Amino acid sequence: MRFFLSQSFQTRFLAIFTKRKTFVYTMKIRHFALLAIAAALLSACTTRPAQPEFTVVALDTLVGEKPFACRIEYRFATILNAAESPALEAIEAANIDYFFGLEEFRGTAREAAAAAVEQIAEELVTPAGLPAPGAETPDWGAGEISAESEGAVVDTLLNYVISRSSFTGGAHGMYETECHTYSLAGGYEIILADLFTEEQTQKLNAAIRAKLYEQYGAENDEQLAAQGFFPEYIGATENFQVTAGGITFCYNPYDIGCYALGAVDVTLTREELEQL
Repeated sequence: MRFFLSQSFQTRFLAIFTKRKTFVYTMKIRHFALLAIAAALLSACTTRPAQPEFTVVALDTLVGEKPFACRIEYRFATILNAAESPALEAIEAANIDYFFGLEEFRGTAREAAAAAVEQIAEELVTPAGLPAPGAETPDWGAGEISAESEGAVVDTLLNYVISRSSFTGGAHGMYETECHTYSLAGGYEIILADLFTEEQTQKLNAAIRAKLYEQYGAENDEQLAAQGFFPEYIGATENFQVTAGGITFCYNPYDIGCYALGAVDVTLTREELEQL
């Protein structure tokens, strides 16, 4: 059976790998001031939680055959010492789920990689779409799907970043960056509601818009729109990283602008956040 890379598979590929599972435990701290929250998250602790030790699980393979072949490359940053604490185990499980996009999977990173390849291969098998026997079939060359991740510790937090790219037919390839920030002590994922009250979130949205004006030399939404932005979608995103210096919000193509605009990062310093 041959493998067929349809024109619409690129969209389905992104859907496979951007399923957001809820690995966030109920640790809401909405009623604390932002400065106090940041200090609690970033300050040194007397007893430090277990620190993750990373290694890379790599997989390179080719599924299908010409003219409908697809090369898959994975570089998954796995926590080698996840068994040292329940928090690290929870983070590792969440990262496997986010990275490989499998439904209700329980197993190791290597097992997840093999299962993900099998799932992609099944997505590519479309017998009904194959040319009739004897019909001319264009050689589209091999498609490509790649994903890699890396983890970085910032005091008691872990920033985990997943980068993806693909070309499976169509006018152009796709790429995206997916960020997750975890508490090393609790093993839960930090979300915006853990950091900001509803009132602060409104001010945060305004601060992000003002930052974009500054970064792109715009005075209003109309001038942003002229550069390819979708002003109605501009606002805080859960795709962020908390760092020692502040917070960086990451927007992928089509999140708040057209594909040609590319990826957009907006960083607010701790000093700017304290003004919210």
